[in-house]
Amino acid sequence: MQKPDEIMNDAKKYAHDIIEWRRDIHAHPEIGFDLPRTSGKVAELLKEFGYEVKTGFARSAVLGILDTGKPGRTIAVRADMDALGMQEQTDLPYKSETDGACHACGHDSHTAMLLGLAKYLSEHKAYLKGGKIKLIFQPAEEGPVPGGAKLVVDSGVLDDVDAMFGAHAQPLYVAGHVGCKYGDAFASGDFFEVKLTGPGSHAASPHKGKDLITTAAEMVSAIQNIRTREIPPLKTAVISICSINCGKLETKNVLPAELTFGGTFRTYDDEVREYIAKRIGEVVEKIADMNGVKAEYSESFNFPYFRNDDDVIDTIYHSALEVLGPDKVIKKPDPEMGSEDFAWYTKKYKAAFFFFGIRNEEKDCVYSLHSPKFKIDEDTFAPTLAVYVNTVYHLLEDDKIYEGK
Repeated sequence: MQKPDEIMNDAKKYAHDIIEWRRDIHAHPEIGFDLPRTSGKVAELLKEFGYEVKTGFARSAVLGILDTGKPGRTIAVRADMDALGMQEQTDLPYKSETDGACHACGHDSHTAMLLGLAKYLSEHKAYLKGGKIKLIFQPAEEGPVPGGAKLVVDSGVLDDVDAMFGAHAQPLYVAGHVGCKYGDAFASGDFFEVKLTGPGSHAASPHKGKDLITTAAEMVSAIQNIRTREIPPLKTAVISICSINCGKLETKNVLPAELTFGGTFRTYDDEVREYIAKRIGEVVEKIADMNGVKAEYSESFNFPYFRNDDDVIDTIYHSALEVLGPDKVIKKPDPEMGSEDFAWYTKKYKAAFFFFGIRNEEKDCVYSLHSPKFKIDEDTFAPTLAVYVNTVYHLLEDDKIYEGK
């Protein structure tokens, strides 16, 4: 294993490549599972670095395998490759060349960082104690359901993995800093849709039809009461109605014959998760029946909640301390109510997830994830790569991580 200062000094030599790869991917964003250019570039580079490369699973995923040829553990590291379906609004010289698509969540940096790790490990193979490194480049973290992680897990390509980690860009943290969350990290992420139908009528004669708008209003109010009056106060949950579609604004004298609304619910408790889904359905059914309208309700369980493995997140935390120092390593106090499909890995493997800072106010790198003005301070790449490398070394070599597994 290399010493921390050696790792940091060597990591700086890979920053230029990471920036170059990231900017190329950023300029050519691809969405969902349809990632021919991105996955092709990743596979080509992995082969160039001497990795065994597997494709043809999880639709467009790529797996790079570095085998030391010596017995030991198998460690996996994951990056997501997909962009978002939105228009970029930056003045970057390498901004998206694809209309309606852009990397506003940092997945371009995740992919480039993992390529940097691939090259680093292939050129420092002599320092690897033994075992295998599996680098998984995953599609569709942003969807569509069920997301790329579940398909990767189902494919079995990681079934021999002893430990796994991933990371995400975080604009709340200054570039060069990292954050680690022990325990619960991300909530489950589930969605629901409701469709109401009934005879429309003239607004002056509402008794001749059915008022879907007032019916929906009753439903929305009752659904909010599930969280405030039916779930114990100390249980964490969110229910949000995010869209209501009915009628036309310019038509003010017609009660429409169709209405749809939908939203999301989030929690850290599987029993609460199932209860919310069931109760929304019951509320919709009973209020629809009371008002004489037809209702169709559907829910989709998309991403489970996930809890970081105690041993793996502790290894990441102490690996970061060694290469960055205590002033640049944050213990994140609170979990997220957002969801992350990395959750599927934590359900099957000993896995954890951390955050690396990308914020720099002087460079206008201050915008939130999914903002059309999202930017990354690329000075974060060398220190974050050092954290990746040191974590891999420790996961390969430290026996105490696996005690009681």
